[in-house]
Amino acid sequence: MKEMILPSGKKATIKDGKGRDLLNSQRKAKSAEEIAYALLAELTEIDGQKLIYEDILEMDIKDVLALQMEIMGNFQFPQPSILSTSQKQQDGDLEKSKK
Repeated sequence: MKEMILPSGKKATIKDGKGRDLLNSQRKAKSAEEIAYALLAELTEIDGQKLIYEDILEMDIKDVLALQMEIMGNFQFPQPSILSTSQKQQDGDLEKSKK
């Protein structure tokens, strides 16, 4: 568990994540882009209050970015929009080459 002061001056407590926290985040997220935000909510308390996903969306961006850096560090979640666009382009190229 780690504590930090956010840019807003609020105190964040971040618990050590487990696989179940990631799984819960994936279940709560409506899309792949939302998983990171759901994970922030899963692992973080602000001034002693547990968070839900919507709380993260309403937080000051500086606080959200500070939490992301602390929790995610070097981890990166896949960007489905980029992957799907790239895959669609490859599929289109494949179709063109078949003709």
